Amino acid sequence: MSQQSTLRKFLPLVGAVMVWGGNWPVMKMGLAHMSPLWLAASRFGSAAVVSVLVLAALGRLRFPTRQEWPLVAGVALLQMGAFTALALWALQYVAPGRASVVAYATSIWVIPLSALILKERLNAGQWVATALSYAGIGVIVAPAFSPWQAHTVVGLVMLLGASFAWACNIIQLRGNRHVRLGADMIPWQTALATIPLAALAWMSDGAPGFLTVPDAWPIILYTGPLATALTFIVVLGMTQKMPPVATSIAMLCVPVIGLVVSSVVFHERLSADLALGLTLIGISVAASAVAARVKRPLALRPS
Repeated sequence: MSQQSTLRKFLPLVGAVMVWGGNWPVMKMGLAHMSPLWLAASRFGSAAVVSVLVLAALGRLRFPTRQEWPLVAGVALLQMGAFTALALWALQYVAPGRASVVAYATSIWVIPLSALILKERLNAGQWVATALSYAGIGVIVAPAFSPWQAHTVVGLVMLLGASFAWACNIIQLRGNRHVRLGADMIPWQTALATIPLAALAWMSDGAPGFLTVPDAWPIILYTGPLATALTFIVVLGMTQKMPPVATSIAMLCVPVIGLVVSSVVFHERLSADLALGLTLIGISVAASAVAARVKRPLALRPS
């Protein structure tokens, strides 16, 4: 009974992780029809429209409160806008599977930021886990430097920036656990993310001519309503219920699925360096979770 209820509790998160894993190859295909900025803007713009219609029909559409606005803005600008724009730009230079591994390695930032910002006192096991995660990222990015591949290096730096933006939002949400963001905040988060993305896309790439291309619409529908409106509802709720490290563990499954799908669609090979890097990151996240259970970190404020 308890095992079944626990499994049922995490099924939405499992579904969201699978959708997000498949989203990386889908976004790569979308770049054949639109620029990175327009793809990001169309993703969140379509998600905003769908979420407004659904919540209005359910009678749950409302404005954020004064306490909610900072977190709404953080999710919109960091987890949605900055993360997606940087990741999509990087996909022009890095294969989807490898890109998803680097972008979702939030653990390389979450643990140090937890100590620096949330004032958590980390034990030796957690610092070892952090070192392992950095070693994993080092193994993955090393081939781009020998021989030197300028475009790949730029793409990897963008992906690290994307993971840092998401990690900052994870810390922000955990540091404000007294404010809970529900599904009724999705329209405002996606709309707020769309505004700067669409403005930058129009200035950089011109009018959205891709809207007349039939092949672009399945991409928009997958990345927007499905991979954003639905999955962000699930992940945002789980982020505030789970510790930062546990969130990173769940997100680590996304690049695994991305790698599998990318190997089928784009014939991306799971090279030895990529497999080793992913393994080291996985061990680091698992080790951090174990270390946290053995000796719970001390925070300045009670949980």
